Amino acid sequence: IAKQISTRMKAKDISVRILEKEAGLKSHAVQNILRGNSKKPSAEILQAVADVLGCTVKDLLNKEEIFQEDEASELTQGFLSNTYDHPALLLETVQWINERAAHNKLTVKQALTCVEEIYLHSLQRDPIKVDQAFAEWFFELIID
Repeated sequence: IAKQISTRMKAKDISVRILEKEAGLKSHAVQNILRGNSKKPSAEILQAVADVLGCTVKDLLNKEEIFQEDEASELTQGFLSNTYDHPALLLETVQWINERAAHNKLTVKQALTCVEEIYLHSLQRDPIKVDQAFAEWFFELIID
């Protein structure tokens, strides 16, 4: 549960304090879940958190991680240390995000997260181009 909440908070660029406030929860309610102090939070707390994060309680209970952060981190570091051979892909990625951001408010951090995740994911495609399905999914995760 903590991993799901944490990952979704990062994607939405929302702090623990803001999440607790918007969910109408007591101070430290989410923080206790994230720290492992609250291993079985109530259905009401999970529903309030899910509502703010734009997901379902079932999503929060899902043991499958949205992102495999350790593996993704290694993979990301590998890609980031490679030479910059695909400037057209980066431009295509930014343009794709800009088109959608015109209709959705994003923070700079959210926009840059989209650029990084979509660009790095798309580098793995053959031919190398923006992976539309992944981009749509990731963008929806960010804006929900």
